[in-house]
Amino acid sequence: ENITTETTKLVGDAADVALYHLCQDKCGVDIENVRKVNPRINVVPFNSKNKFMITANLLEHKTTNDDNVVITLKGAPDFVLPRCSTYKTDEGSDEIPITDEFKQSIQQRQEALGKSGYRVIAMLQQTISNNEYMTKMEEYRKSKKETQSVSDEPDLNGLPINNYCFIGMFSLLDPARPEVPDAVLKARRAQIRVAMVTGDHPTTAAAIAKKVNILSKEVSIDNGIDTFKIERNSETGETLARLMRNSNTVLETHSVGELTTNIDVKGIDALDTDDEQKKKKKPNICSRLLAKLRFYLSDPNQSKHIEKLPLIPYGVVVAGGDIPSMDDYMWDWVLSHQELVFARTSPEQKLRIVMELSKRGEVVAVTGDGTNDAPALKQADLGVAMAAGTDVAREAGDMILLDNNFSSIIKAIETGRLLSDNLKKVAIYLLPGGSWSEVIPVFFTIWLGIPLSLSAFLAIIFCMLNDVVNALAMVSEKAEDDIMSRPPAIRHKTHLLDWKLLFHAYILVGTIECFSAYFCFFWFYSSQGIPLSSIFFTYSKYGKNPYINKTEDELTLIQQKGQCIYYVALCIMQFFNLLSSRTRHVSFFRHNPFFGKARNLTIVFGIIFSTCVGLIITLIPWLNHVFKTHPVPVKFVCPAIGFGAAMFILDEIRKFFVRRYPNSFLAKMAW
Repeated sequence: ENITTETTKLVGDAADVALYHLCQDKCGVDIENVRKVNPRINVVPFNSKNKFMITANLLEHKTTNDDNVVITLKGAPDFVLPRCSTYKTDEGSDEIPITDEFKQSIQQRQEALGKSGYRVIAMLQQTISNNEYMTKMEEYRKSKKETQSVSDEPDLNGLPINNYCFIGMFSLLDPARPEVPDAVLKARRAQIRVAMVTGDHPTTAAAIAKKVNILSKEVSIDNGIDTFKIERNSETGETLARLMRNSNTVLETHSVGELTTNIDVKGIDALDTDDEQKKKKKPNICSRLLAKLRFYLSDPNQSKHIEKLPLIPYGVVVAGGDIPSMDDYMWDWVLSHQELVFARTSPEQKLRIVMELSKRGEVVAVTGDGTNDAPALKQADLGVAMAAGTDVAREAGDMILLDNNFSSIIKAIETGRLLSDNLKKVAIYLLPGGSWSEVIPVFFTIWLGIPLSLSAFLAIIFCMLNDVVNALAMVSEKAEDDIMSRPPAIRHKTHLLDWKLLFHAYILVGTIECFSAYFCFFWFYSSQGIPLSSIFFTYSKYGKNPYINKTEDELTLIQQKGQCIYYVALCIMQFFNLLSSRTRHVSFFRHNPFFGKARNLTIVFGIIFSTCVGLIITLIPWLNHVFKTHPVPVKFVCPAIGFGAAMFILDEIRKFFVRRYPNSFLAKMAW
């Protein structure tokens, strides 16, 4: 707290801050005076396992032994109600023995408030004398020194465990941020499942999940929400799980089998017993070298090749108290639901949920801000901590959200997909011209014995100036309309340069570009009276056998002009490739660079810059003299315009069929 004469700034748990404002603003309680008159002498802080907090205060700040100590407990009603023996009513101050009817009425009230999204907190009290309190503290200190046994009961610092008086409960409404529902819908459209894992009551958790679209109308509300109840047969000792839909229809009764957690925890190796270590033989030197080689060549974060569970169109709400009784069959059943809500969970159970999802081939991201979220954040494939969270959570996370905004995660996913798309587009643009159409002339010269169609100087200019600027323009592309409707990439199947992209770049685009440039090159040779039969397989006898009625200088000049024609034709083909590669599936006309939300004028600048480079290289006399370049007759590069336009139209037709028939062969071959 930072208290001034004018304002009070509170920092702490949201529930405590709300209670402070309730007492001070609505009830007119002078909190600072109450604290002075009733000093706190003991406290059990709230934790996610106990679900309650206890404080002990002196009723009067006196030095006599007749002071009374009031012990106040606040926490979740379903956790603290069993610790009550009496309750008070509004009519009087007498304590009334608690009954099953009263407990049932409290549970019904909690359910009713929970369905409206309220968080319910119960208040309990117990008053004892100061002498009795000091006696309990002395006994507690002696027991801590004498015994080191582990008890199922929580350590309450010597404060009473039971015999509290129920004095009332209050409800809090902690609304989700307004941008969360839309962010969840965007994640669902991107085929990402969003699961809620919370410490709230199942009813409250389900109500909040419906408000933020985690339990959507199309799936959970219309089709149904599944749950299950764990029952134990006292006679046979068998544990049964009744799988239910909408809390009233029994789907199946499952006999819970052996409870196993056969999961490899990320970063933790299984510990062997001493006997197992003795039985193990030290591997030979070849095995050790092979293991080291695999270690350096493998991806340590690569997910296991596990087929994911088929999903069913229903939601499920699971209470944390039932998680320890779930076997593999029940985990498969729960995690096969499209929409998941886990309530009343402890840190260990959050960790278990992440481990079970990973075990079934899911790539898991976890968001959290508390210390109790740290194990799950550490275990997840991606731990996202909030900047306003605890130091432990931020240390355990892989990344930190500086604005504490869940919707920023969806924006990050979209940005990541855009970055991946743009890198693919850069590759699909550079590979056909920057490598294929430059390497093929060298191979053809060696294999087919023809004159070199692209000089080393023009190849360098093409790579370093023409292609580089256009590739940088491609990096600044905006996201396509369907970028957030595609399924997530599968780590062990999806790569930046996969065989589909390489096939499209080399076999399709590269071949068309190379053919177009060679068509212009050979057309120029034919116009100079040199037929193809006098070019192919001539090697060092070019111009001599078969004989060409040209001097050696004339043949050199024709070759240099042909190389410039090849270079200009290749630049023109790359312009059309640039326009085609801007989108993977969306039409160019819906994602054009000139206007609209996909506007990218750097593409236009890149084409203009590349054109200027070509004109400078081929038209400036000084460069012609130094680098042996020549002006290019326009008619000999006109075919490149036609071939480029045909390539652009064919690619638009391909994209149309990919969009129209997403399960077709063309769609499966699309990069």
